[in-house]
Amino acid sequence: MRRALTLAAILATGATAATPATAAAPTRLGVEAEEFRFTLSRGVVTAGSALVQLRDAGEDPHDLVVRRLDRRGRPTGKVVGFGEVAPGEVRDKRLTLEAGRYQLVCTLAGHAQAGMRATLKVVARRR
Repeated sequence: MRRALTLAAILATGATAATPATAAAPTRLGVEAEEFRFTLSRGVVTAGSALVQLRDAGEDPHDLVVRRLDRRGRPTGKVVGFGEVAPGEVRDKRLTLEAGRYQLVCTLAGHAQAGMRATLKVVARRR
């Protein structure tokens, strides 16, 4: 009975149990690959940890390469590849994205030239 009254008193005052600080959940970005385009679940994400999921919704294999672009729109820095995925296959990869623009491209022969590329904008996290 005394425990129930103590709990009721805590709830009535609006106090909450202390919880340890946790890192922000990763941003999620879906990338659907089809002949011959990428469809992004969103065009803008927040900088930091991102869980990128590539899904091949087409009839042909595809791949995905993510590279940061400089101010002039040229690829710069680290290149992250997902490898080739078969039709119907899904592949996840966790990335750390800094603010800026990123190019997403399928590097299989002729695919980028046929339109399999997209641009992702990454904005700074608000404080």
